[in-house]
Amino acid sequence: MSKSNPSRHPHAYSHSSPPDPLDTKSIDLSSSHITYQHKTIADADKTLNCILDIIAEGSWDWDGKTGRVVRSTAWFKMLGYDVGTFQQNVYTWENVIHKEDYDKVMQSFEKIITRKTDSYCIDYRCRKSDGSYLWITDRSKVVEYNPDGSVARIIGAHQDIHQQKIAQLSLFEQNQQLALGNVTLEKLISIKTEQLEAKNKLLEEKILEIERLANTDSLTNIANRKKFEEALNSEISRANRYEHALSLVILDIDHFKLINDSFGHKIGDQVLQNMVSAVVNNIRDVDIFARWGGEEFVLILPCIAIEAALNFSERLRQLISQTELSKGVYITCSFGVSEYHNTDTVEDLFHRADQALYRVKNNGRNSVQCEKKECRNCKLSWSTNTNMV
Repeated sequence: MSKSNPSRHPHAYSHSSPPDPLDTKSIDLSSSHITYQHKTIADADKTLNCILDIIAEGSWDWDGKTGRVVRSTAWFKMLGYDVGTFQQNVYTWENVIHKEDYDKVMQSFEKIITRKTDSYCIDYRCRKSDGSYLWITDRSKVVEYNPDGSVARIIGAHQDIHQQKIAQLSLFEQNQQLALGNVTLEKLISIKTEQLEAKNKLLEEKILEIERLANTDSLTNIANRKKFEEALNSEISRANRYEHALSLVILDIDHFKLINDSFGHKIGDQVLQNMVSAVVNNIRDVDIFARWGGEEFVLILPCIAIEAALNFSERLRQLISQTELSKGVYITCSFGVSEYHNTDTVEDLFHRADQALYRVKNNGRNSVQCEKKECRNCKLSWSTNTNMV
């Protein structure tokens, strides 16, 4: 807060000597002035948000220090969502952006974060609550910087331009169709619309099925290795962009071959499926769980640092060991954990988690470890060497 000019301050001292520190009247007046200035700032923010709601159909306010995003009531209503439907962070905003517009929007946002510009204005589509997409104009402006020069706060406003955009696209299509000649514009639009709708429906169904088969493990119905590698690269980019923590967990079922040999592959498959269900039911929506191969699985924990990842892995270890995965069948798992550092490659991150898992296996299995240098400050102890079956 800048210092006030004493000559203009309503409670300025009338003499050159400093005030008596025991003069409670002076203290009270100074405190009142500070309170008044805080109230003025709060009122200014409130007024700004009211103005944004008047001139726009949805406003947002991003705090770079906390990552918190405050969205106006109009923002939710414009897209048909109940107020407070989304968590107050940028991930929920990213999730409603049309995939064809995502890259250009992120490029614009990146320019603000890296201070290549202090504002942007961009048109893109947002997913509404009914699954349809709405064209909006998003205008944003940096309004506050941190002492180190990084962005501290951005405000923005969304404007509904759907009808204008649809009209533009419709006009473009009409001009193309008029060149076809004898078929009337109305009939041609009707025919083409029906044909495109039918083809798009078939195409979407095929694409969804192909994507599902390409990205999902057929036995456990979670992400496969290919999908996991794509997701990990994406989460690393996100961690770098927002300077968030990121942890990786590799877990391996102990002595799984003994399960297959003792009970048969059908029971072995059932054990895998039920173990996966137990994990999936105890992780967040943003976490990514995948089958790496055989009895080895991997888990990405966005915004989770190493000690929290170790604690969470230990809870999973205990949960799995106490769950009957088939009649009379219990298993244990070994866990290796690593935390992402901004100089890491994907291989570095995996190598540290894999080395931790290797030590667990060499020390009796059924425990959780991370690379020594990562957990040098961790004072955690894990249970080991419990019976598998």
